[in-house]
Amino acid sequence: MNVIALSKALTFTLKLEGGYVNNPADHGGPTDHGITQATYDKWHAGQDLPPKDIRDITDSEVQAIYAEMYWLPAHCDDMSLALAICMFDWAVNHGPEGAMRTLQQALMIPDDGIYGAKTRAALASLGGDDLWREFNKCRRDVYVAIVNRDPTQQQFLKGWLGRVDRLDAYIETL
Repeated sequence: MNVIALSKALTFTLKLEGGYVNNPADHGGPTDHGITQATYDKWHAGQDLPPKDIRDITDSEVQAIYAEMYWLPAHCDDMSLALAICMFDWAVNHGPEGAMRTLQQALMIPDDGIYGAKTRAALASLGGDDLWREFNKCRRDVYVAIVNRDPTQQQFLKGWLGRVDRLDAYIETL
């Protein structure tokens, strides 16, 4: 695992994820450091540990969960640094499969959410330094589509789009 790239991704993502939140309108439910209670429960079960309240999550658990459940499943190690950071941040918000679908849309290939031979080949041929821009454009489109399907999510749209704007600015500094 490229720990330097993951560290740069975490620098961006954790700045925005903050501490404990339990907004009733947020479909994710109780969340801390961007990790939902459901994700924390799943990770604990995989470690043969009893469930714990998300408010008790440790920094080492945060890093392990992000590496094991987002970075690696999203295949971020196979991407340029810029795209890997964008992919990781989107996997945190939309799940690794959803992030993969968005990557496939940016690559203009069928979006099945699976990192298979077609995705690897398209990434190898089109995965230059600027693919992250198209990826983030697709991400913005997904946010708008979410609100169009479920207008109760409108209250989050400005923040979601602002996050992608901040991500663009962060990538430009690398």
